[in-house]
Amino acid sequence: MSSRSHRRHAGRLWTGALVAAIAALVAVPAASAHSVLIATEPGTGAVVETSPSQVLLRFDEPVEAALGSVRVFNANGERVDDDEVQKPSPEEVATGLDRDLADGTYTVAWRLISADSDPISGAFVFHVGAPGAEPGGIGAEVLGSTPALTNVAYTAGRFFEFIFLLLCAGGIASLIYALRSADARLHRRLYGLLAWFAGALFVFALLGLPFQGAAAAGSGLGEAFSWDVVSSVADTRYGKVELVRAGLALALLGLALFLRGATGRSREPAQVGAALLAAGLVLTPSFGGHASVSGNLALVADMAHVLAAAAWVGGLAFVVLGLAFALEERWPLATRSVPRFSMMAVVSVGLLIVAGTTNGYLQVRSWSGLWETRYGLLLLAKIALILPLLGLGAYNNRYAVPRLRAGVAQPRERRRFLQAAGVEIAIMVTIVAVTAVLVNSAPAKDVVMEHGDVTAEVDFGKELKAHVRVEPGTIGINEIHLMFESGVEETEAPEFEEVVVSASLPSQEIGPLRYEAETEGHAGYVVTDASFGLVGEWQLRIEARRGEFELLTGTTTIPIDKR
Repeated sequence: MSSRSHRRHAGRLWTGALVAAIAALVAVPAASAHSVLIATEPGTGAVVETSPSQVLLRFDEPVEAALGSVRVFNANGERVDDDEVQKPSPEEVATGLDRDLADGTYTVAWRLISADSDPISGAFVFHVGAPGAEPGGIGAEVLGSTPALTNVAYTAGRFFEFIFLLLCAGGIASLIYALRSADARLHRRLYGLLAWFAGALFVFALLGLPFQGAAAAGSGLGEAFSWDVVSSVADTRYGKVELVRAGLALALLGLALFLRGATGRSREPAQVGAALLAAGLVLTPSFGGHASVSGNLALVADMAHVLAAAAWVGGLAFVVLGLAFALEERWPLATRSVPRFSMMAVVSVGLLIVAGTTNGYLQVRSWSGLWETRYGLLLLAKIALILPLLGLGAYNNRYAVPRLRAGVAQPRERRRFLQAAGVEIAIMVTIVAVTAVLVNSAPAKDVVMEHGDVTAEVDFGKELKAHVRVEPGTIGINEIHLMFESGVEETEAPEFEEVVVSASLPSQEIGPLRYEAETEGHAGYVVTDASFGLVGEWQLRIEARRGEFELLTGTTTIPIDKR
C-alpha cells in the first residue's frame, strides 16, 4: 500500500471516529442532579399557619450557590423572594422573602451546582394558611428555559476536554516508552502534535468556565462570557480544577515545544517534567467529578481508571500516528514500538478492569441500578463498547504483535493490524463520548431506592386494627395506604365517614401535618400527597370517624430515610 493510500485510509478512520463520537453525543442527552435535596423549610407540600421569613433547602452534600438562584413565586407568577441566595452551611441554601405572604400556594424553583460540579435544579410548592390556586407551570417554565445550545456546548466541551487530556497523558507515555526508538524527525513531528493537543486542552479548560456558568444559570452562551460569570465560576471547586487543568496544559505545551527541538541528554529532564505534568492532568477529572464526593476508595479507583484509559487510548493514538508518519520506516519501527505498547496496554487493561469495576460498584451499589437508571444504562453501554476492544486487543497480542516483533508479518497482516487499530480508536472515541455524558448523570446509587415500602400496624382496641403502608418511605412526597381489618372473626371492617392522618416529627418539632384520606376499595383509604421533609422517626396519628359521635384514634411510628 502506498504512503498516499495509507494517509487516505488513516483519514477515513479518524473521520469515522469523529462521526461516531458526534453520534454518541447526540443520541444521549445530558442529565443533571447529583447532590440530593433531603429537606426544605417549609416542607414540600407543607401547610404553614403563618408566612415564613425565608425558604431553606438542605442537601445531602455541599452545594455551590455561585450563579445559582432560589426563586419563590405566588399563584400569579410574581416573585416574592428578595433575590439573594444565602449559605447558612455548606449543605444549605436559603433566600429571604420580601414581604409577608398572603394565604395560598407558592412555588419554589431553584438552580445550584452539585457537589460533583454539575448543575442541578428542581421545584416544589408549599402553602400558607391553606392550599390556594396552583401556579401551574411556573416551575417548569423557570427550569426548562436553558437554551439547547448551552446544553450541547457544556456536554461537548467536556467531551473534548476528556479527549485532549487522554491524548496528552497517553501521548507522553508513548513518546517516552513505546516510541522512544523513533528517529529525531518523527519525534519532532509527534512532539509538535502533542503541543497542539495541549494547546487545545488549555482552550477547552478555559471554555469550561463560561460553559459551566451558562449551564448553572440556565442562560445563553452570549451571557456566559461576561467577567462576572467567569469570575464567579472560578471561585467554585469546579472552576479551580479547570484553572489548574488549564495551567498544567499550558506548561505541557511549553515543554512539548522545547522537546520538539531538543536532542540527546538535554531531552531527559524535560521528559520527566512532561510526565509529571501528564500525571497532574490525570488527577483533575477525579477531583472535579463524582469520585471527589464518594470517599477515598472511589477517588483512588477513579484516578487509576483515568490513568489506565490515558495510557491505552492516548498511547494507541500516538503509536498509530507514529506509524502513519514513519512512511518507509513504518514496519521497522513497528517491530520495536508495537510490542512495547502491547505491554503498556496489557497493564492498562488490567488496571482499567479493576478500577472500573470498583468505581462502578461504588456509584451503582445494586443490580437494579444498572437498568433502572440513566447512569446504569450508560455504564452498560460503556461496558458493551469495551468488550470488542478487549477482543481486538487479545487478538493483536496473540497473533499480530508476535509477528510484527519478529518482522515476519505479511502485507495483508500489516493492513489488518492498521485496520484493527483504527477500529479500536473509533470505539475508544465513542466510549469517551459516552463517558462525557455519564459524568453528567446522577450516580445510580443516588437514584435507586434500595429499600422497600415502610409498613406498620395500628390497634384501635380489640375489635379493629389498621395495616399501614408508606411508599416509598423516603424524603419527599409519599402515599399512605390504610387497610382496616376487624378483630372479630367473620365480621367485616366498618366503613368510615372520614379518615385523617396527622404526621409529626417530634425530634425536630415538626407537625402535626394533617392529611385527609380518600377511599380506596372496601375498608381501604389512601393519602396521596403526604410530605416527609426530613429523615427521622415520624409519628402517624390516625383518626377514623364513624357517624356523628364515634371517633377512633391510633398511633404508630415509621422510619423515613433519604433516597
